Amino acid sequence: MRGQQGTPRPNMRARFLVRLCQTVVHVFMRRVDVTGSSHVPPDRPTIFISNHANGLADPVVLIGQLGTFPRFLVAQSLWRIRGLSLLLKFAMCVPVARRGEENPGQDNPAATNAATNAATNASAFDTCHEVLHSGGRVCIFPEGGVHDNPRLALPLKTGTARIALEGLDSGSVDDLVIVPLGITYEERGRFRAQVALQIGEAIEVRDFLDSYRVDGPEAVRSLTHTLGEALAAVTRSHSSWLEAEVVHAAAEVTVLTRDPKARDSFAQQATLQRVIGEALSNDGGDQGRAFKGLEARVDDLRERLDALGTHTPADVVHLDPQHARRRIALLGVTSAALAPSGVAGYVLNALPASVSFGLGLRVKHPAWQATAKGGSALVTLPVTWGIEAWLAHRRWGRRGALVALLLGPITGVCAIAWTASIDELRRSVRASGWARRPEGLIAARLSRDNVIAEVERLESLTTSEEMSSH
Repeated sequence: MRGQQGTPRPNMRARFLVRLCQTVVHVFMRRVDVTGSSHVPPDRPTIFISNHANGLADPVVLIGQLGTFPRFLVAQSLWRIRGLSLLLKFAMCVPVARRGEENPGQDNPAATNAATNAATNASAFDTCHEVLHSGGRVCIFPEGGVHDNPRLALPLKTGTARIALEGLDSGSVDDLVIVPLGITYEERGRFRAQVALQIGEAIEVRDFLDSYRVDGPEAVRSLTHTLGEALAAVTRSHSSWLEAEVVHAAAEVTVLTRDPKARDSFAQQATLQRVIGEALSNDGGDQGRAFKGLEARVDDLRERLDALGTHTPADVVHLDPQHARRRIALLGVTSAALAPSGVAGYVLNALPASVSFGLGLRVKHPAWQATAKGGSALVTLPVTWGIEAWLAHRRWGRRGALVALLLGPITGVCAIAWTASIDELRRSVRASGWARRPEGLIAARLSRDNVIAEVERLESLTTSEEMSSH
């Protein structure tokens, strides 16, 4: 039964899934910077559209950071994967057929596939309209699936525009906006990586309704083009993975040098990556002179840092040895305090950690490594804690079981924090010795400044082009 206009009260399953995703994001991601939250209308039916490059990690990040539970449209081919179909059903996902997707086991594949896919999509459209009519939210990945490409897959599929316009035109939906979401990962598949989520301005679907009633296909194409531009404005896009790597390093160096303590430093990096990427795209991408100049400066910085004993551009924050020395004492105390619980955490969670690490090595596709690691951990962690609680119950009774259930997750979090503090301590100790190598330190600082100068030049080019276009 359809409810009244407004945001519906989430059911218990949706609330549980939101809390679960928030917990997963908190544990598996080091930080998630969100910008543009004000663009999400609190009380209007909404279709979210997002880039899709990291398997099931993408919806987990979106749910965890948006704090709401939209109904996701998922390719029906994924529903045929044993085990995954149960998860998709529990998460209330909506199956949708992609063009050319086959349905095995039919006598007349061509005719049957077309009819079956049409029925599947008609049902998906109806479900979306019902959710939106009740004030709910839907999320679509309009690129048409997960891909291993550093560039946004344009043009987008037209399904989002057709769902939106058909719903308004038929009266199934009274009000509707589409909000673009751009997810940028520091490194897909890496445990405790940084993530940036940029939320773009809402697009009023009603603005396209009159033209849809005159020429439906043209209105669908026009709205899809608008959605593509909106999604590109919040999504990192590069002509090659080499370009993506160089731009990432340049943006990281620039932002960390400008303000190493910024609370939204990775969001700033993601924004700067898009700005640099746009400037490089206007100059021929990774074949242009602008990219060659930036690449040469980044390579030079890496050589200078390598001479100091590090391979990470982010270590530019340690080019001030005074800063490193101030942190050593604090990090040493923190690491020592976390050591007992950290060791216990590694012991109690050894099985989930081993399984997750092993699957990460076996899964070669970078877009599915995070899914393999996170999915295995979600299964093996509660099983491991349950076995440990059962063993503790046999030895010490109920109190022992309760203590074991608490120690597993608590010491696991402590192990994560301990590992991070040791890693930072090691980097700070190494950097404190750079003061005894003044020539190398000066050369690295000069190389860093050259990278920043080139980034600022590319920023100015993008800004001047935007001004001229207006």
